[in-house]
Amino acid sequence: MMHDRPDACPADPVSPSAPMAIEATGLVKRYGSLRALDEVGFQARVGEAVGIVGPNGAGKTTLFGALAGSFPVNAGDIRSGGRVITYDSAEARSAMGIARTYQVPRPFIGMTVFVNVLVAARAGGARSGAEAGDHAAHVLDRTGLIALANKPAGATGLLDRKRLEVARALATGPSIILLDEIGGGLTEAELTQLIALIEALKADGLTIVWIEHILHALLKVIDRLVCMAEGRVLAEGDPREVMQDAAVRGAYLGSDPE
Repeated sequence: MMHDRPDACPADPVSPSAPMAIEATGLVKRYGSLRALDEVGFQARVGEAVGIVGPNGAGKTTLFGALAGSFPVNAGDIRSGGRVITYDSAEARSAMGIARTYQVPRPFIGMTVFVNVLVAARAGGARSGAEAGDHAAHVLDRTGLIALANKPAGATGLLDRKRLEVARALATGPSIILLDEIGGGLTEAELTQLIALIEALKADGLTIVWIEHILHALLKVIDRLVCMAEGRVLAEGDPREVMQDAAVRGAYLGSDPE
């Protein structure tokens, strides 16, 4: 049972006339007879923050994988920046500005925090030399990690690993960032710090797509909410309206929205 109310949504949502950052239509992903994605449509406009919620097995992470190019879909189309990217590789999508994080952080634990971000700046951001180093330092400062630059990534705490996950994504120079349950496992105090970072990224104009089970965190940032269940989009739109939708409450929140 959830305990969060949609009372902290951003006051100034992105205009519906804003250009589309990423858009998917009719996405199907099959694993044998299972349809992990079943005719899913999705869109996020430039500068918009879109939240995705749903029970376990709803298809949320599969949708992320499809958008990021982690695997091919069986049907449907994905567009970004006015072009079809359905069959582009994850590397190609990263080069065009689509970055993602993972629910379980994946740093190079034997490398320092700085080198982790430097690798992302070079490999994903196509930077080299002093430019790559300067960019990595800027990203570390932006994410609150500059004091930990020389610390091994494997020796950092959970909040800093989450920040590092975001920093590595930012080092590639994205215009769209896909956040996969970035708040999981954090204390309320730690979560407050992470929310502040994500709010700042949105204020910078980054398009954010965020899967999260911690609703009060999600609702402080997002403009629009999508609820998925059984590989389909159950409801989408204004977060307040989606949270009060009877089908959403039945599939995800239970009978009592409190």
